[in-house]
Amino acid sequence: MADHPANHPNAIALDKGAQLTSESVEVARIWITNRAGSNVLIDAGILEDPTVFGYLLADTIRHAARAYAGTWGLDEDAALQAIVDGVGTELREQFTTITTIQEGMH
Repeated sequence: MADHPANHPNAIALDKGAQLTSESVEVARIWITNRAGSNVLIDAGILEDPTVFGYLLADTIRHAARAYAGTWGLDEDAALQAIVDGVGTELREQFTTITTIQEGMH
């Protein structure tokens, strides 16, 4: 049996300033395997309004741009634009087929 993703040896550590409380709830988790296939887990029951999930994705993209800038020495605005371009291209072209492993619950 596989370990829970939080216990996986390649999970992102939460010990570097994460301000989590007993009221914090994980909404999404993204994994990539061999820089190819992805596993995306989303608990849609946490945020009823999908627009709010969009706001969360926008915040995530901004944090990612800063992380890429700091990690790879990129200009933060250029990193942000590259991420946004990638999102737009994937949404328009839909290069991959997504497979749902667990339907949302009502």
